[in-house]
Amino acid sequence: MRKNITLIIMSAGESVRFRENISVKKQWIRIDDKPMWLYVADLFQKRYKFSKVIITASQRDVAYMKRFCDYEIVQGGNSRQESLQNALNYVDSKFVAVSDAARCNLDFKVLDDLFAYNLDSIDCLIPTIGVSDTIFLESNGSKNYLSRDDIYLVQTPQISRVATLLEAVKLGDFSDESSAINNYGGKVVAIKGSKILNKVTFLQDLENLNISSNNDTFVGYGFDVHRFCKDKDMYLGGVKIPCDFGLEAHSDGDVVIHSLCDALLGAIGAGDIGEWFPPDDQKYDNIDSKILLKEVVDFISSVGFRIVNVDIMIMAQKPKILPYKDKMIEIFSNILNIQGQYINIKATTMEKLGFVGRSEGICASSNVSLKLFL
Repeated sequence: MRKNITLIIMSAGESVRFRENISVKKQWIRIDDKPMWLYVADLFQKRYKFSKVIITASQRDVAYMKRFCDYEIVQGGNSRQESLQNALNYVDSKFVAVSDAARCNLDFKVLDDLFAYNLDSIDCLIPTIGVSDTIFLESNGSKNYLSRDDIYLVQTPQISRVATLLEAVKLGDFSDESSAINNYGGKVVAIKGSKILNKVTFLQDLENLNISSNNDTFVGYGFDVHRFCKDKDMYLGGVKIPCDFGLEAHSDGDVVIHSLCDALLGAIGAGDIGEWFPPDDQKYDNIDSKILLKEVVDFISSVGFRIVNVDIMIMAQKPKILPYKDKMIEIFSNILNIQGQYINIKATTMEKLGFVGRSEGICASSNVSLKLFL
């Protein structure tokens, strides 16, 4: 066990360049049925047995990532450096090894050399590789060609002395630990890296990974109920329905969308609508439930899932649902990014039985099926 080294996996980014043509964030691409960030963390921990493993996550991903593992999940920031600083608050070792979740092809020949290196007299140890292409800097239309023999690409993981790194990151915003420590005046030592260690940046980079398809289907079920109330508009399935009453709720009371949100969250094991949009949070007061649905759909897409089909049952003695079903399907098709034939909406009365039959409220249930993007 490397008791003097903590491992930090950087996984809080939004994968902007990677997501130009796909909605999933790269760290959520599955490798061996694990999201990339967990696959990388497990590979590191299995081989090197660090005293602690910390993984940074975006604010929206934190709770979900905690369901996957026992590692320390820390909320990141708006930049890599801010995420690193947040993670360093949980480090109690002398050294820290920082690596990117997207650097998922690990070359253990390089990494074994890195973690066997004597760190006593240095502040930062990094793997680097040279470049083979001609390089120039362009400024105001003028090209300044550089000697490629003097150019190196810096990779991760980078092992840093924690005390030095904490001081170095206070001096500005840096792209990695070595540049911060070098600017601070610390001693940075490089060892030979490997092209195998190149990280995933663009979608086409996945071609170099051994990603196996997962054909599992993920099923979710949601149910919600609201009672009628006066002086409120009626919304069902995103449609405003002419009515002299609405549904009592903190939001607009759209019982259909609420059941659908719960089904989607349930399919991926991400909690329920009450956890995501607490009824005591004033920012959700009378909010349009389509906004909530869009946020849920964006999240499940970002963590690697696509919606296959939706089946909804609305139980209401009144109002009549049939005239509005086509509009509901159109709205859901646009939000869920699936064609209308994969969205089914059914409606039934309760034959005047129970609270629905007595026209005291409406309930709805939703079933969904999802698959992974890859």
